[in-house]
Amino acid sequence: MEHNIYIVIALILLFGLILGKMLRRVGLTQVLAYLIAGIIIGPILKFHLPNQFNAFTTGITLSFVGYKVGLSFSMSFLKRMGKKVIIILITEVIITSLVVWLFIYLLTKNLVLSIVLASLAPATAPAGTVAVLRDLRARGTLTDVSIAIVGLDDAAAIIIYAVGIMWAKAILGGHTSIASSFIHPLWEIFGAVAVGGIIGFILSYSAKKVYLTQDHTFVITVATIMLTWGLAKFIGVSAILSCMVLGTTIINLNRSIAILSDKLLEGIMTPIFILFFAIIGMEIDFSHLLTILSIVVMYCVARSIGKMIGCGLGGVFAKSETKIKKYLGIALLNQAGVAVGLAFFAAQELSGSGLSNTIITLMATTTALFQILSPLGTQYAVKKAREDNQYGRA
Repeated sequence: MEHNIYIVIALILLFGLILGKMLRRVGLTQVLAYLIAGIIIGPILKFHLPNQFNAFTTGITLSFVGYKVGLSFSMSFLKRMGKKVIIILITEVIITSLVVWLFIYLLTKNLVLSIVLASLAPATAPAGTVAVLRDLRARGTLTDVSIAIVGLDDAAAIIIYAVGIMWAKAILGGHTSIASSFIHPLWEIFGAVAVGGIIGFILSYSAKKVYLTQDHTFVITVATIMLTWGLAKFIGVSAILSCMVLGTTIINLNRSIAILSDKLLEGIMTPIFILFFAIIGMEIDFSHLLTILSIVVMYCVARSIGKMIGCGLGGVFAKSETKIKKYLGIALLNQAGVAVGLAFFAAQELSGSGLSNTIITLMATTTALFQILSPLGTQYAVKKAREDNQYGRA
């Protein structure tokens, strides 16, 4: 059923704003309110938005978030936190994959399914995590490490996926081509680095040659981010990783433009986040839970346990603060949209196995569930670490 897009968008923004204020009064994050607004307007009231608008909103949100996350990786930050972050990231990714593989295999006895889900599990959603941290005005070590981890998780997820899909296809007896299973993931990562790095380099040095007002900076920033996202999509590399590299390049080559652009983007992020999370809520089909409920539950439990154990052990190996060891895993439960994208790719790679529909349905459903529940975990972790706006920097 077609609906007036302007009325639906207005309802989403108003519902999200009102529900957000209500949930903040009882100590809950507004991100959860945006999802609830989408559920009310979509599955309950049966309003819909065009798929093209949903895809555009998702792209805009993730590109902006990727850029803002990239701005966190200044050289001073990397020197201060880089080694610890890499140790935690590697430990968390490996442990999460192993735990999900074990739990799913014990439940289903399907080795291929357990391998594929294990390879998709580590990815953490930058948009959801950053939105909650922003909502709480979080500041501190846990917040910094959380942002760094979600910024690197996409690259790690692509690498883990490449290994997992090669193993799965070998078990099924398929002929694993080097191009699809090894070169393609490497192209996604290094191609993204090239796209974001080159565009960031050009913008950084061009901006030093001319005087830019705030309006000029805002327009150029938005255009550059969209160009990076679009070009990455066009040549088939990771778009969100390209935008992260764009932000990282600019913060290290032209700090003044980076800081100003971050401040200007911050002014429009609230309506963008409301639309993004409401659209996710509108697209949830709860009937999927009935057919794969046991696997959904086991996957969510296993992934959560893996994240918490992995981050805890990573914190120990990296000799991090106690709050990193205790709460980082809880803060990083949000599942990335890249997991759904890789699930579609896996379904194509395993098209003759009979697992395609199960993989896509399960990842879409669990991503939606984590989008709903994980903001509470991130909020809990930030407050327990005393990094929310009530306490300031820990």
